[in-house]
Amino acid sequence: MLSQTVINEIIIPIIGAGVVTVLEIGRRQLKNFLDAHKELIEKQKEALEKTIGTEQYNKDVAVVKNTVKAVEQLGKEFNWEGAIKHSKVLELIKGKTGLSDDEIFNIIKGAVLEVNSLKNNSIVQK
Repeated sequence: MLSQTVINEIIIPIIGAGVVTVLEIGRRQLKNFLDAHKELIEKQKEALEKTIGTEQYNKDVAVVKNTVKAVEQLGKEFNWEGAIKHSKVLELIKGKTGLSDDEIFNIIKGAVLEVNSLKNNSIVQK
């Protein structure tokens, strides 16, 4: 009987406390592990979003520049003035980029400057 009492009143509660302690330590370790990786996953997600954003911006800029070059060529063929060419570029890129109006305007100006400098260089070389 004494051994049954020792088992029931001492050993079982000690084993129970030990199991609970081990489970709590495991839970905390798992939580810390997940929290540490959560930050890493968030950082990777942010980096990916920035990369995708940069890539999309570069694609949008390329669309505007290519459109400006195409319209400049059409302008030569049809003898268009600057305002007509500008409106044609805006018409052709409408809804194809995520750029703001100011960004589009500045890119158009830069692309026109680039095209004009290429024209001037080819005239000088002739």
